[in-house]
Amino acid sequence: MKFDQKAFQYHEKASIQKKVADWFSQWIDKDCSRLAGLELGAGTGLFTRYLALRSFREFCATDISHSMLHEGKARLPNICWEIQDAWRLEARKADRVYACSLLQWANDPIRVLSVWRDALLENGRLLVCFFIEGSLEEFTRLDSRFPAFPWKGEKEWVEIFRAANLDIIRSETRTDIMIYESPRAALRQIHDIGAISENRMKPSVLKRLLEDLEKREKGYFELSWRTMRVECQQSNQCL
Repeated sequence: MKFDQKAFQYHEKASIQKKVADWFSQWIDKDCSRLAGLELGAGTGLFTRYLALRSFREFCATDISHSMLHEGKARLPNICWEIQDAWRLEARKADRVYACSLLQWANDPIRVLSVWRDALLENGRLLVCFFIEGSLEEFTRLDSRFPAFPWKGEKEWVEIFRAANLDIIRSETRTDIMIYESPRAALRQIHDIGAISENRMKPSVLKRLLEDLEKREKGYFELSWRTMRVECQQSNQCL
């Protein structure tokens, strides 16, 4: 992924991530005055802006990318920003740990969720929102090699949370249909935010896929994004 390189334009280009952040924000506690909050993979602050409106006892937004952190801090200068690798989280503990549009990129989500679980204070909760199977299906139903990494389905994610010794309190899914000028425009916007896998399709295969989609065009291109939000806590088995 190349999020660091695209940080300067991420906030403007990340349309679906804005929608997801808005939906996810509905699950932020109304009263956070007694809570310590921690956000992972905060990026330019699309979800952070909702957290910043709450009066947390203590709060910090983190990201591994210096460029993303710079952009986020410029937009929300009055909160704590800190460089942290969300996959190897260190030092901080919180009552609420948040991650929006991040978990789907984890190569080993069970290990990552276990790390996040261990960052919770007593009676703490982990809230995550991420993309799942059903996203980009207009591309994937023509060629299963797109995207170059596999989406996981809702049932598989439930098992992953269970394997990480996390009890799901509540979970929901939704589908958004985004409208683009063309398949190429949709793909360009995905690339413009840095969501580029190292295991990309061969250019010749991608070209054929786009040409096939363009033959079916109706003046615009609809692309599906499916999202899951989960609120969970440490399993009683770990206590």
